[in-house]
Amino acid sequence: MAAAAQQTHHDLMGAVLDAEGVVGAKISRLAAEFQELNFRLTGMTGGDPNQVIADINTDVAELNRLCESP
Repeated sequence: MAAAAQQTHHDLMGAVLDAEGVVGAKISRLAAEFQELNFRLTGMTGGDPNQVIADINTDVAELNRLCESP
């Protein structure tokens, strides 16, 4: 799971380059959250990974709302 979090962080960092405004900011935040998840899963930092997963789920839902067609 840590490898998946690391890969997702990497992929999102690439997506940030193509995004603008609030969408770009939300993708950047998600990238940081996946990096934090990787750190927690690998033991680099302490803390409950489930807290980060909850934040990720919230931000993914917000990103989906931002990207929906009006």
